[in-house]
Amino acid sequence: MRALPVISSALEGAVRELGVEQPPNPELIRARNPEYGDYSSSVAMKLARLLRQPPPQIAARLARRLELEPASAEAVGGYLNFRLRTSWLQALVRSAAADEGYGSSELGAGERLQVEFVSTNPTGPLHIGHGRGAILGDVLCRLLDFTGHRTEREYYVNDYGTQAQKFGASLLARLRGEEPPEGGYTGEYVIELAQAARRDLPGVEARPEPEAVAALAEYGAARMVERFRATLGRIGVRYDRWFSERSLWERGTAPAAIERLRQRGYLKQAEGAVWFAPGEEEAGEEVEDRVIFRRDGSHTYLASDIGYLVDRFLERGYRRVIEVWGADHHGYVPRMKAVARALGIDPERLVVILIQMVTLKEGRMSKRQGRFVSLDELVDRLGVDALRYFYLLRSPEAPMEIDPALATAQRFDNPVYYAQYAHARLFNVERTAVETHPGLPADADVSLLQLPWELALAREISFWPDTVEQAARLLEPHRLPYYVHQLAEAVHAFYNAGNEDPALRVVVPDPALTRARLELCRAARNTLRLALGLMGVAAPERM
Repeated sequence: MRALPVISSALEGAVRELGVEQPPNPELIRARNPEYGDYSSSVAMKLARLLRQPPPQIAARLARRLELEPASAEAVGGYLNFRLRTSWLQALVRSAAADEGYGSSELGAGERLQVEFVSTNPTGPLHIGHGRGAILGDVLCRLLDFTGHRTEREYYVNDYGTQAQKFGASLLARLRGEEPPEGGYTGEYVIELAQAARRDLPGVEARPEPEAVAALAEYGAARMVERFRATLGRIGVRYDRWFSERSLWERGTAPAAIERLRQRGYLKQAEGAVWFAPGEEEAGEEVEDRVIFRRDGSHTYLASDIGYLVDRFLERGYRRVIEVWGADHHGYVPRMKAVARALGIDPERLVVILIQMVTLKEGRMSKRQGRFVSLDELVDRLGVDALRYFYLLRSPEAPMEIDPALATAQRFDNPVYYAQYAHARLFNVERTAVETHPGLPADADVSLLQLPWELALAREISFWPDTVEQAARLLEPHRLPYYVHQLAEAVHAFYNAGNEDPALRVVVPDPALTRARLELCRAARNTLRLALGLMGVAAPERM
């Protein structure tokens, strides 16, 4: 059951009845002030110039034409406000309690898409910044799956190129008792890997240097990927595929993609190098020319990325590709869209989400210098639930600071504790109700749910499908913890009403009223379980 689509459709019909053939977007939104109802629309203001009438008059005309089952309509000034009907909310409780997939949909209509996230170079441990991208990407995939998309998760392993060679050279230097070369990698993990390579690749340091570096680069990357799998697995992040950059060159995909650009006139030679030259007109905005092959014949990151675009869009046939990148890659976004356009791929099919920095009070992050707060360390300190929840508390474009003391506190100003405690409370209430009234009616008389805090909780439950759809459409997983907090607030208010007056508790002498309130508890608990589940956070039964 969803009220918003019904209201939106009816409102569009009412606008057409006023003689408007192409109704504007009604912009139905949650009302900020509950006194004005549950949803609000400013469509009357948009129609004022067209109909040559003041918005209050248009709003009143529309309200008279709207007879809706889910909600009543009221004109207030130039706005149309909609208030969910008690009878509809009561029926919603029954539906939400029984539907284990409440809020799921076929919004995606089976769209096959890929989400590529984290994908840091396998040259150093994952730090807390990578954790933010990992959780955002994972929850985004959960959301898209829940709304009818065919989502595939991928980690792009940068195991071929300059940085891989520097990593191999750093390992070789440590094996020989030397300092890493300039621009190489330091840190205890490099020493540990070198010692492991001495055991697993005996005599590798005695080979000719190019051969030794290549062998150690491959070995080091493979071992780092093993560590990545383990670390990400700890926080519930999985991938359908770990894609090797090297494979783009071994299969010939990258050279073929670059040749495609050459044939389409997007390459030039200058200063002894080969450049991608999109041109201002083709790119739609000014994008600088960029080197693909250096003077020495080695390729840049861009060369591999060109092949990776062809692999995903033209060979594997994804309808859409979603990338989760760090904010320091913002300049790379127009470049990759220009490459897509030059390859004949609609750049709108490539979606990039940029995430800002994550900080703690301590720790500096630099893989090359070996100073960082590792993701494993943060998991050890916070636990998986708090870590995942806190990573989602801000939109990707907002910088984030995590307070470990708050994240681990067992008090209500800790949002994850607040939400999980609400779920545990609901479970405890249900258990108590069954124990107190073993012969409760099989069916709930939801018409008995009349009190303001009961209806307020039902109203919050009704907003869940809208939240899911908006989060999936806008690719904004941070909407989930916002919703969870609001739902938890309604749960605690409902529960606390019984603390003040025993007659308002869920379990009362009247079995029928107990059963009705129990149905509301089940609807709230089911919704909270689903919301926390999409976030990858546990919904505990006891705390």
